[in-house]
Amino acid sequence: QPLLAQALSAVLQRTLADLSGPEELSEPERADRMLLLVQTLRCMGNVSADNSGGRAQLLEHGGVTGIARVLSGVAEVLSEPLLMRAAFGAALNAALDTADNARALIAGGALEPHLRALSMGPPCDAWAVVCMSLDSLCESDEAVAAFEQDAACMASVLGTLGALARVEGPLARGAMRTLVWVLCETVEKSAAVRIQLCTPDAVLALFDLLEFYLETAPEEDVGVSAPAPPNRPLPAGNRYADAVTQAIVGVSGEDAALAALFPSRALLSRLMDVLASRGGDSARADGMAAAAALCLGNLARSDEHCVALVDGHAGVVRALVGDWLAPGVNVRTRHAASGVLKNLSLAQANRAPLAAMGLAGVAAAGVTSAVVPVQANCIGILRHLAAVPACVAEMVRGSALPDVLRVVRESDVDAIRCEGTRLVAALAKRVFLANDDLRAAVVGHDLVTPLARLVVMDGERHPLLRQESLVALTVVAAAEPRYASDVLALLAPGDSAPLGRPDDKPFAEVLAMLVRSESEEPLMRASAQQARSLVQQLATHSKDGVLDALL
Repeated sequence: QPLLAQALSAVLQRTLADLSGPEELSEPERADRMLLLVQTLRCMGNVSADNSGGRAQLLEHGGVTGIARVLSGVAEVLSEPLLMRAAFGAALNAALDTADNARALIAGGALEPHLRALSMGPPCDAWAVVCMSLDSLCESDEAVAAFEQDAACMASVLGTLGALARVEGPLARGAMRTLVWVLCETVEKSAAVRIQLCTPDAVLALFDLLEFYLETAPEEDVGVSAPAPPNRPLPAGNRYADAVTQAIVGVSGEDAALAALFPSRALLSRLMDVLASRGGDSARADGMAAAAALCLGNLARSDEHCVALVDGHAGVVRALVGDWLAPGVNVRTRHAASGVLKNLSLAQANRAPLAAMGLAGVAAAGVTSAVVPVQANCIGILRHLAAVPACVAEMVRGSALPDVLRVVRESDVDAIRCEGTRLVAALAKRVFLANDDLRAAVVGHDLVTPLARLVVMDGERHPLLRQESLVALTVVAAAEPRYASDVLALLAPGDSAPLGRPDDKPFAEVLAMLVRSESEEPLMRASAQQARSLVQQLATHSKDGVLDALL
């Protein structure tokens, strides 16, 4: 076997030297060399098939490098079916489950010919071998590095996918399966490739591909590699559409996308057209809207972009509020819409226009959603809109406040509990510091327990949230005797009501630690000062010595 691998490698090298030598071969001579090349490559494929020893010998004697030279240097390999099948078959067998051989092929320039072979139509039977070989090569980390070094490779993948989408037949669909896998896996692994694709043309091509898969249910072949569904957003039924959506999210999520994509009129027009229309096939409409909203949410990560979207595309933002965030919408699309609206509401200049569109009421309906990402985004939207007096009144007089208090009390998700408590703190400060008319609607609710729970359970991990809760406790205790009594009840020596987990310290002990703290760390110092203010405020209501130890 070692002698056979060595002999085949030598014959391959000699044949390549003849084909690329300074003396031009006659047509019969070149045809003879091509026949020899085909037979040699077939033998090399046989030697390495299910044979790790044969693969190692081919690598040792230069046979693997020779295969790469055939793929990258012999023009006929992409036009002669026999040679194409033999060359790509040899590459497949030589590199299968053998990382060193895959690296050698990629280093020898074999990746680009695989991509070029699938871009030259019409499809032929040899494409199946090309796809399997490309699939094998791209399992190597070296393939990611090759894509990073040559931006034209990924551009070729996108262009070929666009062309194949217009071709009917199983060969074209099989090639698309492989190329989608290559695209999505590489985008997931490589920030450099995501940045390469931060161009309007590339993202528009991804949306075209997504639309194709939403309109065309791909046939699943047993044993054919296909992209796995993305981890986020929530999984849907079409895993090819899911994978392309995740690629769009990955590319538009790069910082480079903010400057590269947002100014593109063509891209923004495409996103706006998708979001402004709800009609036709609901699965297609929902899938396109989810991807468009996720992309738009990534691009709306600066106040400048957020304000420009609300000012310049009010109709589309209104559609996001009324059509895509409303209850009953597909979960994935609702999640995407809630994400972009949360980003848009972060800009202070946008809050009044968004409130006028009815966002507070729609977001309030999402507070009780069983889907945690939707629930979290809706609570975040309401917290941003708490800066608008009309929204505060709507939340307090409507279902938002009682729903948030219940969610905070019952949820075992830290992010939901913390964000919900921040909303409670914001509403408490707005009502008791600036709006006496709403006090009667709030006093019936227990505000103290959730605020104190956050101080106990999450104060050390989230000092800013602890500070917000302490400020809110001080405000409500100063404004309403009922709330001052509630705080004092938590400080009473005999109080045993559990606020947090079994191993959490009692509220009195945490407050005492803060009061006595001499830390110079800014947030800790601010919390200590606020804790002292709270204790001083409570002193005007305490008559039984509860605060003696703290004072």
